[in-house]
This record gives sequence, C-alpha cells and structure tokens, in this order.
Amino acid sequence: MLKKKNIIGLVLLLFVGILLFYRYVQIGVELNQLYCFIGYYIFAIVVFVYSYIRFNNALNPISILIPFIFELSYSFLQFSVDQKGYSVNTFFVVNLSIIFYLFFASIDYSYVPIGFLKLDTKLRLLLLRLLSISALITFVLECFVFGYIPILNITSVDVYNDTNGKLIPFLHYFILLNAILPSWSYIFYKEKIITKREFFRISFLSLFILLNYLSKQLYLICGITFFMTYTFYNKVSFKKIFRIVGVALGVFVALIFLRIDSESTFSAAELYRAYAGIENDELTLLESFFVLYSSIRFTVLDEMINFSDSIHFFGFGIYTFRPILSLFLIEKTGLVQRIPELDSELRVGTFLADPYLDFGFFGVIFLNAFYGFLALRYYRQYHNRRPEAIVKFAIIVFCILMGMFVNYFGSMLVWIGLLFNKIMVGGLVKNNNL
Repeated sequence: MLKKKNIIGLVLLLFVGILLFYRYVQIGVELNQLYCFIGYYIFAIVVFVYSYIRFNNALNPISILIPFIFELSYSFLQFSVDQKGYSVNTFFVVNLSIIFYLFFASIDYSYVPIGFLKLDTKLRLLLLRLLSISALITFVLECFVFGYIPILNITSVDVYNDTNGKLIPFLHYFILLNAILPSWSYIFYKEKIITKREFFRISFLSLFILLNYLSKQLYLICGITFFMTYTFYNKVSFKKIFRIVGVALGVFVALIFLRIDSESTFSAAELYRAYAGIENDELTLLESFFVLYSSIRFTVLDEMINFSDSIHFFGFGIYTFRPILSLFLIEKTGLVQRIPELDSELRVGTFLADPYLDFGFFGVIFLNAFYGFLALRYYRQYHNRRPEAIVKFAIIVFCILMGMFVNYFGSMLVWIGLLFNKIMVGGLVKNNNL
C-alpha cells in the first residue's frame, strides 16, 4: 500500500499537471497537444502507483522508466519550430516500446544468476588489480598521445574534443571499465577480499583518471554504480541524500546560468529559447531547457523513423550489436557504413530508435521486452542481496536514464561492464557478518 508521504507526492504531481495544463491553455497551446500531454502525464503517475504497489519500493524496474514517460508527455507540446506531430509509425514505436518494457518488467520468473567461470578469491583479486594497473598504463600512454595531462590544461585547451580524436583503440576499453572499478573494489572490501586502504587507493586512482576525460556518461555510470553499491551494504538516509543532490544540482545550474548571463547581453532564458527554436517569449528558462534537451529528441526519433520507412531501411543489427562491429573494426574498415540521417549515436534520437532501425516492429517488441526482462531479473537479484547484481542493476538504471538520448544497451561500455562483472563478482555471496 502507498504510504502517506507517497500519497502527498502524487497529489502534488497531479496539482502540478493541472497548473501546467491551465498555464498552457492561457498561452495559446492547441488543445489536441494539451490532451496528449496530460494523458501521458497521468499515465506516468498511474504507472508509478502500480510499480510501488507491485514492488513496495520506489526504486524498481518499472519506476526507472517513469522519467522517460514524463519527458514523452511534455514532447507533445510543440513549442519549437523544429517540432511537429508524430507519424503513425512513430506513435506505434513509442507506445509498443513502453508497453512491452512494462509488461516484461512486471512478470515473475526465475531470478537466480547464471553461473559460469566462477573464480576463486585470489583470481578475483588479481583481475581487479590488473584492471586498475591497465587503466593507469592506458591513461599514461594516451597522455603521451595527447601531449599533455588533460586536467592540467583544462583552461587552455578544448580538452574534450582534442582528446577524443586521439584515444588508443582497444586499450581505451580499460578507461571505460575504470568507471566501475570503485564499485567493484568496494564490494571486495566489504566482502573482506581487500583492505580498506587498497579500496581507497584504487578508488582515488580511478577517479583521478576519470577526471581527465570529461565524460559525463562515465561520471554518471560511476556515480550510479557506486551509490547503489554503497546503499547495498550500508543504511543511509535517502532524505539527506536527495537534499544534498538537490542543493548540488541547484548550485551547479545556478553557476551555469550566471556564467551565461555574465558572458552575454541576453538572459539565459533568451539564449535557451534561441537554441531550441522557441518563438514564444512566455516560456521560462526551465521549460526551454526541457524542449531543447527532451522534446526535440522525440522529433529526431520521428524523423529517423520516417526516413527509414521512406528508403525501406533495415539495419539487421548494426545498431543493437554496435560493440561487435567496434571490436572487429567493421565500421572503420568500411564494411558497414551508417547513413548520416540514421546515425542514432550522433543525431540523438532516444533509445527507442535502434530497435526499429535494426528489425522494424519485431525489434521494437522483442528488444524492449528483453530490456524489461533484464531490468526485473537484475532487480530481483539485487533485492535478494546478491553482490553480483549490484553493478548489473545499476547499469540498467544508467541505460534507462540515458534513454532520453542514445541507446546505451548497445554500447561497449555496458557490454564489457556486464561481462567483467560476471567474471569478477559472479557467484559471490554477501558476507552476513558485516
């Protein structure tokens, strides 16, 4: 059953929805757009209520999709000149994706991890240390290629763009895995495989290396995996955590807007409206932000679906199995070439694009059902206190949160993260003496 605080939160969400509906009526938004917005908005709330009753936990395999549904609801409000109504095929792709994900994230089946290649403690420890050393060696080699240590030149060089073109193939995968090393080392520390000192040493080295690459994706997956690892082993006050995160985000956003205002004669709201192609001056900064980084992503999805239909395109797995193509240099050698209009990684058309581009409606149904299956399976393993599931479920959460942009389910970071997690942590049993 819902607790009092949950009911209060739901009432507030409904109240916000009503206020937004009234506001957009006042500024002249078309009623058909408003009906779609409020319909999906209420649907997101209903899904959350169902997920909480189903799992008796606010964080569950269904609730992690709710922010995406809220963003979808807002995308029906066409504030930007770049937005337009969705085609019938796009409408079906979006709704089938959500329905099949939710269905397979709800049903019951066996949740016991599949056991293979279980290492003894010494081999697990050896692999952890090898990954840490390999990440350090790769970082040093790439610094020689860059010609400098990125963090020391952050004010004088466009570090992100300059370094991205000089990454060492294959070896750079150790840098990707480096984002999960703090979580694995903490698991090993809590399971008494390594000492507290070694945990701090590995974590400090990992974080220093990550700081040099300015990758928001690596920062996010590092933060999510370590947060879920820490809360797995420790009792924490989620209220305090949410307050700290809220204050930190508020300060970060405020600093960005102050910088924009100080560097331009225009206000931050005016600049965001210009970037997003918004002609209505009544839209606030926050609303413009959502249009630019959320609503337009669904417009790109619609354009990709319609273009693929017009040329009868089928990718046959070049999006879903991108890590395999990357591993064998299939794209770099020219054996497979992406059509620029259908490059989902560059165009950023949400995680719903890849399944359709690869396999049509079959891909939409099967792959989203598979994502829901994995989310529930890993959540149940996490809920049953299996250390192996910590990073696995955290990775699923990361993929869904990043789903507003690209399909991380088909990324090398996720594939190798799951593989090494299975090898290193697979079969571990939580130390009940902690």
